[in-house]
Amino acid sequence: CFEALPSSISHLKHLRYLDLTNNQSIKSFPNSVCKLQSLQTLLFLNCMKLENLPRDFGDLISLRYLKLTTRQKCLPAKGIGSLSSLRFLQIAHCGNLESLFDDGMQCHTTLRTLIIHNCERLVSLSQGLRCLTALENLEIFNCEKLNLMDIREDEDIQVGLRSLRSLVIGEVPKLVALPGWLQVAAHTLKYIRIEDCHNFTTLPEWLEDLKSLQKLWIYGSPKLTSLPERMHRLTTLREIHISECPELIGRCEPETGEEWHKIAHVPEIYLNGINISMQSANQAIRFTGSWGAYMTQIQSTV
Repeated sequence: CFEALPSSISHLKHLRYLDLTNNQSIKSFPNSVCKLQSLQTLLFLNCMKLENLPRDFGDLISLRYLKLTTRQKCLPAKGIGSLSSLRFLQIAHCGNLESLFDDGMQCHTTLRTLIIHNCERLVSLSQGLRCLTALENLEIFNCEKLNLMDIREDEDIQVGLRSLRSLVIGEVPKLVALPGWLQVAAHTLKYIRIEDCHNFTTLPEWLEDLKSLQKLWIYGSPKLTSLPERMHRLTTLREIHISECPELIGRCEPETGEEWHKIAHVPEIYLNGINISMQSANQAIRFTGSWGAYMTQIQSTV
């Protein structure tokens, strides 16, 4: 592996794809890489020694797909924020990252997907999310210091979430409930997945306001013991998956569980991976078949 790209890389004027993933030696990019006006995909995940992004990173006007690892404490707003074609951004294994962007970040109108993995010092997303006005998919995994509840619902962040369609959060110990700012995506949010958030305790009553929600997955949240009282009003919900939530699963037993009536209307119900809705349907079919055979026998004896 090499420690730096040659400055002559700028001569590759038609280069569209550059993959430096898992280069454990590279420490810097020459600023000349920013002259690659045709570059659409740039991958440098797990480049653990990379100190900084190039000064004129925002000049990559054709860049659509970016995966990065860097040792910076925050991403330069004039870099990422100026990538006018960017659709997909993954940030992973950034051990020093404390906030997404520095001050001065302008609204980004093209980014559709943001994935953040293994950023153990990341504390807040408020400075970043409020700028992402076209964001549709947000995925966050293994960010132990991240506080998603620190954003006031009246902040400008709401502007950046009105298009959100999918939310996935995993291994975020400080997550105790769904953040209230999700309510601004009430008409677009279709998919929520909470995974291995061991302090997650609450699904809020305003969940019923998510008029487009179709799939809800809750995995590995043993402190979650009940569902919202008006959850039966989620008429668009097509699937619910609950796993490794022992007390809640016990309360969702078909017909007899205290929480069953709240989810009985959902077509696909999975408890610890078992399709409970299918089992209930099969039981009903078996009962109908037995009753039909019994009535036929009675009629034949009359």
